[in-house]
Parts: sequence; structure tokens; C-alpha cells
Amino acid sequence: MKRTIKGMILTISMFCAGQAVASFTAADAKQLETDASAAVSRFQSETKGAETLLNEAKGILVCPKITKAGFVVGGESGECVMQVGGKTVEYYANHAGKIGLVAGIQWYSLILVFNEQEALDKFRTGKREFEIGADASVAMAKVGAGGSLDTTNLKGAIVAFTFGEKGFMGDLSIEGATFKKLQVE
Repeated sequence: MKRTIKGMILTISMFCAGQAVASFTAADAKQLETDASAAVSRFQSETKGAETLLNEAKGILVCPKITKAGFVVGGESGECVMQVGGKTVEYYANHAGKIGLVAGIQWYSLILVFNEQEALDKFRTGKREFEIGADASVAMAKVGAGGSLDTTNLKGAIVAFTFGEKGFMGDLSIEGATFKKLQVE
């Protein structure tokens, strides 16, 4: 059992470390922008009111594909595009580690909607990685029946939407997720 847990920790650590040290090229940035654009289009077509919400936002962070996996010990990783005024301004890497009741593998898309300029500025200008839960509370929004938005949490400083889930994961939270600015090489 100890051997299995150590192996899983090592595998997840290598996965996250490999993502962190891999160079991010102009070609990677272009592909990420294409994928992010497709994710936003999918979100808008599947969710009533999404276009207005995104247009009114101070900024949006689009993570077209986040991979989350684990068994007792888990991790997640992905790359994201920050858009302000409909234009890409920065790129970010997303990472998180979890211990506890975690089981499975899942891929999903994430959009963080920044409704307040102060929250957007804090995210973009931090001297270290931005961590959900430590640096800011994020309201998880729900899409109701028929694809309409549940308006309960839409006015929070930062609102998160997950969609396009594939696979199975016994845990789907973004608490503890960190975002680190990527430099295009």
C-alpha cells in the first residue's frame, strides 16, 4: 500500500513538474488561443445568457482543457488564456494537488469570469502564483435545466464555470488550484 501511494505521488509530481518546466512557445500560444476560442464558443452555444455575462466581464480566464487525475492523492494541470476586452493579454498554467477522497480521471473546461476590476488586477499582478481559496473566493456557478444560468452566484467578484466534463472523478472542486503566468519563448 505504501509503495502504491509513493508511486502515485511520484507520478503526479512528475506530471505537474513536467508541465511547469516545459517551454511555452509561440506555436503553443497560438494553439491555446484557438482551443480557448472554441471553448468559449461551446460555452456560449450551450448556456443561455453566457454571451452577455462574458461581454460584461472585466476579464475572463479560459482553460480549454484541464486534466485531473488521482486515487487518494491527485493532481490537475492545464493551460489558460486571459482575455481582457476580448483580446488575449496573458497565458497561465494551472496546477493543483489534492489528498483525500479523490478517485478517477477527468478532463474539463474552466472559465473564470472576473466581474470586478480589483479581483482581475489582483490575479494579474500578484508577485507569486494566484491560489483559489487563499487569494480569492470563487463562486461556482451552475447551469440549470435547458442551459440557463443560475443567477444566484453570477455577481461575485470571480465566478467559475466548469463544463464539457469527460471521464469520472470523485472530486470536482477548484479550491487550491494555482495559476502561474507563462512566458512565451
